[in-house]
Order: sequence, then C-alpha cells, then structure tokens
Amino acid sequence: MKYLRLLTIYFLLNLISAQSPSVRIEGSHTLTQSDGMDLYQAIDQCLGKALVNGVYEYLLISNEYNEEEMNTIMPILDGAIQMCVKAPVIIKQEVNGNEIFITAEGIINPFILNQILGGNN
Repeated sequence: MKYLRLLTIYFLLNLISAQSPSVRIEGSHTLTQSDGMDLYQAIDQCLGKALVNGVYEYLLISNEYNEEEMNTIMPILDGAIQMCVKAPVIIKQEVNGNEIFITAEGIINPFILNQILGGNN
C-alpha cells in the first residue's frame, strides 16, 4: 500500500511537470543610483526590476491578467521575483554616471508563477 501511494505521487508530479513547460522572458529597466547605494547593489536592484518587467510583459501578452489585476499583482511579483525566475542573465548593461540600464532574460515556469501569484489560470 505504501509503495502504491509513492508510485501515485511520483506519477502525479511527473504529470504536473510535463504539463508546465518553461518560458523564456526578457525585460529591461533603467535605474538611477542613489547616494549610499554602491554599484553592485544598484545593478542587483536593476536586474530584479528588469526581470519583473519581463514577467509583467509575459503576463499581459499571455492574456492571463488585465491591467487592473496587474496593479494588485505587482507588489507580490516584486517580492517574489527570485523565486519565479530561474537562470537570470544580463544580456545588455550600460552604466553612464549614476544611471544604469539593464536588459535581462530568465526562465519561468507558468505553473509555479501562478501558484506564487495565487492565480487560477
């Protein structure tokens, strides 16, 4: 009986992971570095915002959420971006004085993203 339960759980997990393919997202952000913030903190913050913008665009394009729903989702997305995006990569980075521009990409799993955001889609 115990083995049957483990086998059932194994098949369910395989089914869930097989039905939720990964999606590549890309976003960009410009950040003005404030006083007291070192360069690495600013780049890290700009990278996070670029990834948030990429996920935001993905959610709008995939028609899962409208603009009004996105306003309530954005604070959740800001706090959970590191849990949503796998393998973040900076594609383009420009530093001009105290202004930083980053274009970044990453991989998301729509199933996990919807679970984090609490969506039913």
